[in-house]
Amino acid sequence: MKKKFKLVIWPIIYLVLIINVCISFALVFRSYYFRSIFVSGSSMEPTLHGQVGQRVDYGIIDDHNSAISRIKRFQIITTYYPWTSDYVGEYVPGGENVLNENEASYKIKRVYALPGESVRFSVDPEMLVEAQKKKAAGDAWGAEAQDFAQRALKVEIRKVGSEDFVEQKLKFKRRIDIAKIPDYDGFQYDLLKDEYWVMGDNYSASSDCYSKNKPIYKDNIVGVLVAIEGTCVIDAHIDPDSTVDGTKISYQCKQRKRHFPKYY
Repeated sequence: MKKKFKLVIWPIIYLVLIINVCISFALVFRSYYFRSIFVSGSSMEPTLHGQVGQRVDYGIIDDHNSAISRIKRFQIITTYYPWTSDYVGEYVPGGENVLNENEASYKIKRVYALPGESVRFSVDPEMLVEAQKKKAAGDAWGAEAQDFAQRALKVEIRKVGSEDFVEQKLKFKRRIDIAKIPDYDGFQYDLLKDEYWVMGDNYSASSDCYSKNKPIYKDNIVGVLVAIEGTCVIDAHIDPDSTVDGTKISYQCKQRKRHFPKYY
């Protein structure tokens, strides 16, 4: 009986040990290879949640050059903006730019167009009318109204070497201000070398390439989103030693709750 017990229990012990070793290795690899991030702000709603005062998403990004060099259309990235105070002095593409450590804060956006491509928006008038009807009825942000809005506002891309724009099938949801849809119609931007076009999924509240009518550059990009691993609560406090006037606010991701990772 003891012999049979040993034949059963030792394989189980070995299996548990192997599982623990694998999990430990994965956690160590994750900690050293990836960078942790959390979402602050509503610019990526409804995909990523970052409303201050509510539980926000946190996860990991791959900030290695190998990941940044292989960025694909519609991937989510973290980036600094070349047109803000993220950099000391005026940002110069390809220059020796220095981050302003007291002000720099990376943003989370989605890549629409890659270097050398062109991005254009067009509006379907029939879908716009339906969306406007829903807005007039007081339901501008309901599921049906937003469905009409997303079908009304189309994104088209002209790839390098092509003469034609191709409508993109968007597999992600956007949050769109119906009243502003006509403003997008016919808008076009042609990217140069090392320029990227990024936008937030929340078209109604995102500071991005469209709102600024400017691109970002490859060396602005911090990393590529790998996974959202859970939610946390943002703790914001003023650090009087971080700036001359003591107004710099620092944020921490506390009270973390893990869930099954959602990979991107």
